[in-house]
Amino acid sequence: MARRVVAAVEDLLFRSKISETATQLGVEALFPRSPKKLLDEAQATPPDLLVLDLNSARFDPLTLLKQLKSDEALKAVPVVGFLSHVQKDLAVAARESGCDRIMARSAFTKDLPEILSGGNGA
Repeated sequence: MARRVVAAVEDLLFRSKISETATQLGVEALFPRSPKKLLDEAQATPPDLLVLDLNSARFDPLTLLKQLKSDEALKAVPVVGFLSHVQKDLAVAARESGCDRIMARSAFTKDLPEILSGGNGA
């Protein structure tokens, strides 16, 4: 069975990079359009990885993290969050809310093949 990634990402550039990389790796990448759809999708079939843009206005990432990590079926699913490297307070809040791995946007883009394929701690 193919690896499955669900991403809470609004930015079209990042969505495109994730989608292209996933296709190259044979990974299924899903991009729900709302927090409710993301939770429904993840609960129906828990993914191998959740990717979260910590700057997303639509997904309210800190609240979403708390919901994901409080759900018995989803709390073990690794979550990789990305943000601007200068957002130290947001990184701390995301870690406290349950984000397993927090990366600067540039590092996320550079390491995307490894992240999506399940390497490098994701």
